[in-house]
Amino acid sequence: MATRPTLAFSRPDLAAGSDRRIADNLSIVAGLVRDRASNLAGGSNPIERAEVQTILAELSGRVDAVAHLHRLLAESSAEAALSLGEYLQDISAAIVAALSSDRVNRLQFTCDPHCLVPPEAALSIGFIVVELVTNAVKYAHPTGVAGEIRVACAQGPDGTITVAVSDDGVGLPEGMDPMKADYLGLRIVRSLAAQLGARVSFEHDALGLSCVLQIPGEMRA
Repeated sequence: MATRPTLAFSRPDLAAGSDRRIADNLSIVAGLVRDRASNLAGGSNPIERAEVQTILAELSGRVDAVAHLHRLLAESSAEAALSLGEYLQDISAAIVAALSSDRVNRLQFTCDPHCLVPPEAALSIGFIVVELVTNAVKYAHPTGVAGEIRVACAQGPDGTITVAVSDDGVGLPEGMDPMKADYLGLRIVRSLAAQLGARVSFEHDALGLSCVLQIPGEMRA
């Protein structure tokens, strides 16, 4: 009988903690999949092949967020603070590659190497960035031209970490309030930001759309 693979932690309590975290994180992804399936089931129109491909790419981005986090955990202590920059760069590049299809979206990444966060906070921030990058790829340039997506993170003197995702696209539809709009991606962003105790804001003009997440240092653990 095949044995169940485990991560090679030196302490049983760390291994158990990692197993619980994997289960919790996969439950989050499963909940997102169920939400998406419910939305699709409520629609009356048949789903186009291209839409199915996009949906699967979006889901793969969320799974990647969990997978990359646990790769970093396996390479360090299960409870150690993680490099947010390395993590966000990995998952941002993966989602851009998965969704860009035949157009080449440029990804610019700038991050303070001192941005360190607990694993639980890293996953929540990762999910937020996945949603924002996904929206930028899908909606920034509706005509299909390639665009530029920028992801940045920096830590201030008071420990506050600022994460920004921006694009050079058309911005938000006229009259749309991203803090109230009932779209799955935006609901995920608002919900996870609230769990982090973070402030989220959106700005858009002729030069594109930017979302800024400010995470207080004392609320990240």
